[in-house]
Amino acid sequence: MRLTNQVYGVSNDLIDTYIERISVDEIFLKGLQKNKHIIVYGASKQGKTALTNKHLTEQDYVKVNCSPTSTTLDIYNSIARQLNIEIIESHEVTTTIGGEAKIGLKAKVRIPFFGGADAETEASSSTERENGKSFRIIDFNLALAQDLSELLKKVKFKKRIILENFHYLNEDIQKQLAIDLRIFEDYNILFIVLGIWREKNRLAQFNGDLLDRVIEVPVEPWERGDLKKIVAEGLPLLNTSFTNVVDYIIDSCFDSVGVFQEICKESCYAAGVNETSEHLVEITTDNVNEAIEKKLEDYSSRHKRCLESFIEQKARSSQEIPLYIPYYFVKILFQESIENIFQGLKRKPLQEKIKLIHHRPDDVRSSDMGYFLKNLVASQRSKNISPPIFDFDNSTSSIKIIDSTFYFFIKNCDRDEVVGDFALPEGLD
Repeated sequence: MRLTNQVYGVSNDLIDTYIERISVDEIFLKGLQKNKHIIVYGASKQGKTALTNKHLTEQDYVKVNCSPTSTTLDIYNSIARQLNIEIIESHEVTTTIGGEAKIGLKAKVRIPFFGGADAETEASSSTERENGKSFRIIDFNLALAQDLSELLKKVKFKKRIILENFHYLNEDIQKQLAIDLRIFEDYNILFIVLGIWREKNRLAQFNGDLLDRVIEVPVEPWERGDLKKIVAEGLPLLNTSFTNVVDYIIDSCFDSVGVFQEICKESCYAAGVNETSEHLVEITTDNVNEAIEKKLEDYSSRHKRCLESFIEQKARSSQEIPLYIPYYFVKILFQESIENIFQGLKRKPLQEKIKLIHHRPDDVRSSDMGYFLKNLVASQRSKNISPPIFDFDNSTSSIKIIDSTFYFFIKNCDRDEVVGDFALPEGLD
């Protein structure tokens, strides 16, 4: 007997209809066998966390959930804390790296003393015994990748370190971690980085040394055949058949496995299936339509709120009316075909379209667009839009949607109603 939400849907736990894909799972497994960091990337709700849950147990890794306020010090402190490394005393220190002041944490830690080839050298350090075990007291700077690497080697650390939600981090922190990953690699301390973006070599843009030193695993695209395998897996578990509607669902979800899973789950609920059915239940178009309406309602409330926050900008009384580029970008976005949105909005055509409807068309310069695009993710982060909806792909010079539920929302919502409900920026009313 299985519950419907154990078979279908989006969950932090591994669901029963997880399917393995050669283009994703095989690359990930090969990456685990090599002494390289693994970068797993793709839009939200496309299976990044599920991939790690499928192939790793909790004994295989230490996980750090990144947040917009996390620093490298916070991340490294979390790693040490999860390994039960005992910090006896600590104090903040400021070091200068590349001419820039960095806040660190100088600490005395107590770790097990394993002896071995280094025993003679180790014996000269401060050691103590407790309950028949030997411990060593050492000093290190918790903010330095090299110090942390040396510490992890001393405690015989063999696991992977997962950085979940890497995209939440401030860009400066992402850059520092990209540099630190090269140091960790030298000590065979290996990370798995999970992030929401769609372009290759994102971390290599911050540190060119990472080129050819990491395994990149894109979790997209999801092929129609992959999505059909999901309902084939679910058929014997719930005794429900999607044969007559699976193509309709796929066409509705824009290759988003998260949306697909949620519509399958809600379709089962609409058909009265909350757990394994005694008799075969055929899911109907009416069931799917009811599910689509339910998910549209769920996604609409979030996306409308996020868009309102994204375009909000206060005018300064001492200046002329601002350019309000985010507001005009959203207006153009809602005028585009779903095919163009899916492919990404190119920078130059976007600028020209904004100028056509702008209140100060001659002032919409390339530099203004550049500033808007460069800060696209950071501005969403600062407004607590999580996960972010938009990202700028440097490789194609276009804005991409990185929240997979947004495609479903913009296809099914009443666009005129959504845009009409936006409050006009100050000075435009």
